[in-house]
Amino acid sequence: MTTEHRKAPRREVVDIRRVGGWGSVVYHHVLSCGHIEKRPRATKAPKLACVFCLRAEEVVKTMSSLKTPIKSEVLDDEEFASFETKVQMIKASLASQMNIPIDAVDVAIADEAGILRIRYATIFLTEKDVRKITGL
Repeated sequence: MTTEHRKAPRREVVDIRRVGGWGSVVYHHVLSCGHIEKRPRATKAPKLACVFCLRAEEVVKTMSSLKTPIKSEVLDDEEFASFETKVQMIKASLASQMNIPIDAVDVAIADEAGILRIRYATIFLTEKDVRKITGL
């Protein structure tokens, strides 16, 4: 952590906030870049090293060094409409099998590597529906 502070860019201290109660006080130093440096004591130095800026610069370098950006496949309108139709048909089928309103059925779908799949279905039953199904 010490080496990070040495390499980190220096930023001006805009504000120092005292946070915590007696015995557990931490001083939040608000820097000009917008990051907050937490320290056990308030500093009198006009500038502090911002480790978060250093980490952000490293992430930018790493991301820019990637050869190709990750592309997600996008379904066209016809494929999505046909899948939505299938989902609605499944909801209607479950509702008719259980003899409940279609509003009580919820079907969860997930995108797995660009392919939409049905993960599970949830059926919400009222007390009346439970009594009707169980015959009680």
